[in-house]
Amino acid sequence: MTRTTRDITTRRVALKTIAAAIAGIGAARIVRAAGETIPHLTDSNPAAASLDYTEDTNDVDPRKYPQHTAQQRCANCKYFDPKAGTGGPYAPCRLYPGNAVNVNGWCAGYAPPAAAAKSDATR
Repeated sequence: MTRTTRDITTRRVALKTIAAAIAGIGAARIVRAAGETIPHLTDSNPAAASLDYTEDTNDVDPRKYPQHTAQQRCANCKYFDPKAGTGGPYAPCRLYPGNAVNVNGWCAGYAPPAAAAKSDATR
């Protein structure tokens, strides 16, 4: 079977069409994700309750969490993802997928950023 110019052109057009469709679907997902806001985490969420999440780090019970300090808050936790947020007081947290946490919040899953943990280890 010999190829004709028409067969090659048709394949080329088909491949370009498929590539454009895939790129369009990917772009649509990005635009939709950027426009969506994720729900704010609340105390009633079972995952939040299991790690005693609170929207204000100053509300943490020092008897229950003696290692807690006022400087520990979601905004400086290694699980906090401000780049994925909208720049407001809430942003996603990797401990609570699909939810946004308050920048001034705290939970028992708090971990200092990697740079801070390394400097503490060298002391």
